[in-house]
Amino acid sequence: MSSSPAVICAGLTTLDVVHLVDAVPPSNQKVASRDFFMAAGGPATNAAVTAARCGSATTLVTALPQHHLSTVIRTDLEDCGVALHVADDSPTGPPLTAAIMVTQSTGDRAVVSPTASAVDVPPTPADFDPHALLDGAGAVLIDGYHRHLSLPLARAARKAGIPVVLDAGSHKPYTDELLAVTDVAVVSEDFAFPDSPRDASATWARLRSGGAVAAVITQGAGPMLVSVGASVTEVAVEQLEVVDTLGAGDVLHGALTHCIASLGLDVARLDQDLAWASRVVRVSLGSFGTRRWLSEALPE
Repeated sequence: MSSSPAVICAGLTTLDVVHLVDAVPPSNQKVASRDFFMAAGGPATNAAVTAARCGSATTLVTALPQHHLSTVIRTDLEDCGVALHVADDSPTGPPLTAAIMVTQSTGDRAVVSPTASAVDVPPTPADFDPHALLDGAGAVLIDGYHRHLSLPLARAARKAGIPVVLDAGSHKPYTDELLAVTDVAVVSEDFAFPDSPRDASATWARLRSGGAVAAVITQGAGPMLVSVGASVTEVAVEQLEVVDTLGAGDVLHGALTHCIASLGLDVARLDQDLAWASRVVRVSLGSFGTRRWLSEALPE
């Protein structure tokens, strides 16, 4: 796929410290890791890295404290070709840090991260200009964190006719606000509204009545379910031996946003865009960590 207009990703940035282990240790036990890495993480951040790898000129809009550990994040994103726009440097202390263990035999991960603090809403900085960031943008992705930045950006994008993709993650008290500025909402099969039945049809109905033009439910290795208008279709996911599932959903969102930025939002073509994005995910699943796969060839 050819290079695209700019992609803007807004949301969470963490410092991820990740270990590859034979098994997650029980209480009061230690295990030796077989491998480890440290990199910038978070849903919007991993999506931005993916969009950049796919060929988009990508900017990450986030909140990040003035701390020496933030330099690790800045350097990593620069190495990945992502432009970092710190719209809010008011957080204190070190950057949010995630401790992650990936089980070697299954690729499953266990994550501990203080992301709740990124749900809090400080005032939007007076000098934050979302319109300037959107100049030349083909698509915007938001992940639901730092909504004092992502909501103004998404609202401005919708007014400008720029498609907005929502990585809904888990349900939050302000999910309805996010849906109101969303074109394509992507959730996992674990997502549910607290006052609705836990089934796909109820989730689709709420996502689309909230404002999303299209709703996508991912099912891990199972087919993705896509709701547009009255139709629901399945998008198959190619199978392979999984080495590491960390960030797989973020990779899907970043690749999808790259497609939309490159080709425009066409709901009739959404199945094809998702199928291509899932093939990018397939590449990422074949190696440990969120960075090694970047050197691999991507699907055409």
